[in-house]
Amino acid sequence: MANNITGLDHAVIAVRELDAAAEVFHRLGFALTPRGEHAEWGTANHCIMFRQDYIALQAAVAEGEVADELRAFTAAREGLQGISLGTDNGAAVVERLQAAGLAVPLPRSLTRRIDTDQGQATLMFSETLLPAEATPGIHTRVTQHITAERERFPEWLAHPNTAIGIASVTAIVAEPVELTPAWDRVLGPHRAVITDDTVTLHTGRGLIFLSKPDDITQLHPEAELDELPSAPALVALAVLVADTERAAQWLKHNGVEFSRDREGTIRIPPSEACGVHLEMVQG
Repeated sequence: MANNITGLDHAVIAVRELDAAAEVFHRLGFALTPRGEHAEWGTANHCIMFRQDYIALQAAVAEGEVADELRAFTAAREGLQGISLGTDNGAAVVERLQAAGLAVPLPRSLTRRIDTDQGQATLMFSETLLPAEATPGIHTRVTQHITAERERFPEWLAHPNTAIGIASVTAIVAEPVELTPAWDRVLGPHRAVITDDTVTLHTGRGLIFLSKPDDITQLHPEAELDELPSAPALVALAVLVADTERAAQWLKHNGVEFSRDREGTIRIPPSEACGVHLEMVQG
């Protein structure tokens, strides 16, 4: 993959109350990691881990620049706040993107402390926030996991809804096609596929869709246009599941509102998923 970027690493769902959000996603059939805290950011999270990527439910709990960003976001709404692209060499990503003319800052160290059955663990990362012009329309970081071997336990990967990974995220933007040159600098040439006014970005692992607000129902037929935030904004997340029938049974048992199409894809409205239009697709 170009610029040492390996694909989607995780998606961040910004929430106001972390415990309440954890209950919402338990109800949807996800297993969550223990609460973790980022001392450097003033934030805390629960993660929904898959083998190669994950979803982070994140809230502001203390003082910090990132906590301030989350508070500003959740003052208006909960929902998808950003994504992170993965790498095994954060310094190389920065070097290559700087060579491409982007003002990318050096990676910063980050820790996440969690309590496990084996005691407290400190997970270590490096994070680089990409400038807005690098990935227009989507708040994006690049993450390198320094202690990757500590991040996944079997019980964290056993989701009652059979979820196994992230399929895609969708953002609404004013002019998707105009943004492809910027994304090509980050992801590499020929990673953007244009279909009419919709752009599909192939990250190497997981897709990013860029859509005009009025075209969002072409990608997500059940999306409520009158409930969309102002563009640019991340609005939808699709998760791969091993068995959509089992996922549907779990949701039905828990009284979750959802719909299914002929292919079995499950669509859950934002009101049931902390502001995210959530889909479960056969993996």
